[in-house]
Amino acid sequence: MLYHLISVSLIRALLLLLTVPSSLGEPDNGQRPHIVIIMADDMGWNDVGFHGSNQIPTPNIDALAYDGIILNRHYTAPMCTPSRASMMTGKNPISIGMQHYVIVSDEPWGLGLDQKIMPEYFKEAGYRTHLVGKWHLGFSAKQYTPTMRGFDSHTGYLGPFVDYWDYTLRLSPPKSFDGYDMRKNLDVDYESNGTYATDHFTAAASSIIEQHDTKDPLFLMVNHLAPHAANDEDPLQAPEETIRKFDYISDEKRRIYAAMVSKLDDSVGQIFNSLRSKNMLDNSIILFMSDNGAPTEALHANTGSNYPLRGIKSVPWEAATRCVAAIWSPLLHERQRVSNQFIHISDWLPTLASAAGIDIPFSKDHSEIDGKDQWEALSYDTGNPRRVVLNMIDEIYGYSSYMENGFKFINGTFSNGAYDGWYGQLNFSDQLLSDDEYIDLVLQTPIVRWAEDTISRDTIKYMRRHARVNCGYQPDAHKCNPLKQCLFDIINDPCELNDLSHKFPIKFQELRSTVQTYRRKAVKPRNKPGDPAANPANFGGVWTWWRRDLTLEELAEAELDERQAYLPIPPPHSSLPESVRLPVIISIVVVGVLFVSGALLYMSNKNLLRLCSRSKETASESTVQTTDLSQSESDGKLSDVFAQPPLPSSSLTTSPKVYQISNSRHDRY
Repeated sequence: MLYHLISVSLIRALLLLLTVPSSLGEPDNGQRPHIVIIMADDMGWNDVGFHGSNQIPTPNIDALAYDGIILNRHYTAPMCTPSRASMMTGKNPISIGMQHYVIVSDEPWGLGLDQKIMPEYFKEAGYRTHLVGKWHLGFSAKQYTPTMRGFDSHTGYLGPFVDYWDYTLRLSPPKSFDGYDMRKNLDVDYESNGTYATDHFTAAASSIIEQHDTKDPLFLMVNHLAPHAANDEDPLQAPEETIRKFDYISDEKRRIYAAMVSKLDDSVGQIFNSLRSKNMLDNSIILFMSDNGAPTEALHANTGSNYPLRGIKSVPWEAATRCVAAIWSPLLHERQRVSNQFIHISDWLPTLASAAGIDIPFSKDHSEIDGKDQWEALSYDTGNPRRVVLNMIDEIYGYSSYMENGFKFINGTFSNGAYDGWYGQLNFSDQLLSDDEYIDLVLQTPIVRWAEDTISRDTIKYMRRHARVNCGYQPDAHKCNPLKQCLFDIINDPCELNDLSHKFPIKFQELRSTVQTYRRKAVKPRNKPGDPAANPANFGGVWTWWRRDLTLEELAEAELDERQAYLPIPPPHSSLPESVRLPVIISIVVVGVLFVSGALLYMSNKNLLRLCSRSKETASESTVQTTDLSQSESDGKLSDVFAQPPLPSSSLTTSPKVYQISNSRHDRY
């Protein structure tokens, strides 16, 4: 019987190998597929329709997802720069020193020039490479900018965000730097000023597609500003006519945010139409995702909803890193499904390269936390190549978030736990669309029409139901204190309600040990403090590069010298507040001294009694029997004084490794 089962399994495996082409992504004509990546900025998990919400209809994004694959366990870094660096390099942020915070526009650093990035690989393979929208991987020197790093063209901005209409970026106090940030390749683009940013980027992407020679494969990355907040004085911006469509949303800020998301959804539909007009769809891969979760509150809050996931952007919880994502392509053999395979944003370089038949020769130190080729697993639904996801180890903020085989380990938190809750629950008193009205909107999209009615109402209902997050009812949940480290079953407890560290101590210790290993191997953060020379006032009110390019020899020397200038990693701290730390230490020392003194006094008295007894025995001939102290329970040794029964294993605790430093440096931005 066993022999028969093995034989059947081998035959099935051989049949699968015979049916899978040697270059999975390439069509029969041998041309490499066109690749279009559309990235939202700070979009919430609950802000697309395919996750179950009817508040903000996203019919175009949803239609792509329903006709493709909903990536229901797609993970990123918790902030923008780390996520984008990871995607570009195919490496975890801690492997390249990009793990801490983001690049502020006046800071002289960027993604290391020693790193070969995604457009360079695709350009070498014959692709025409274009970036539209956000860069945010450094521009202190020209050699850090997109067209110097593999992109044939760039239409967009270099920093973290801009105003949606006038394209200015203002640093928050105490700095007052204020400048214009919109480019056409290396030139400042003033002509587009006044055009709503989402529309500007959509038009640029459509123009690139329309002018593209289809004999060459296209690599197009559209990094939208939306729905990231703009400058502090006017953070949420959208055209008035779009805002009026959402009058049923009572919260004014949320209403504007909905309009920002709606314009983003329109952009997805228009880019799809442009590909269809050029007859490129049959050989295209479209990937949609958010770079991280939404900041419902705190810095650059945009009212985005990650509910019911825990936390917001920037934290170790799921809301920051489990993000909206879907992939669409006729080259995917198993479509119209919800995938629960773990995918990390670093996987997209090797995955899309595999789809295009491009070899990515990673270095020998490429580890399990770095990018994995997931194309075959996605295309044929053959399993889950990724078993671990390192969301982040941030030594400066003092937290880590790591998953392995369905368990998630958390150590530490962000901003002293100010954002450890659940945020963005919708107002159920608002009159929202019915499910049928929502489905009608999806079925009217050009994406569904192109699919020729292969997407049915039942398919949409089924996929939507299976893409929702269900927290479950956990009345006996054990609350987590991240300062003391926690363990979650992230498959069955996606909302991180029940800490299992007490129930699975061995697994808890294993994951903690693994995180410590990665912590020791992590590359030191590249962050550097701001440089006053970057002030746009020095360059006619424009954000631009202010340092000269370095030669290869100078770069090598600078890398060695500048390692000392990177932000220092603080030593492990006690979890006790500083105000009580000294009194507690003094108390422990005093108690210890008294205890040792008492023990010594006790031994001295025992020895003194023994000497007295022996003296009496020698001096007296009395037959009176004396007490033989040698038969007493203690022999006066120090081991007797400190002898204690062993503590039960459940009472043993390990002091957590917590880093408590001020976030004031980053509160300005």
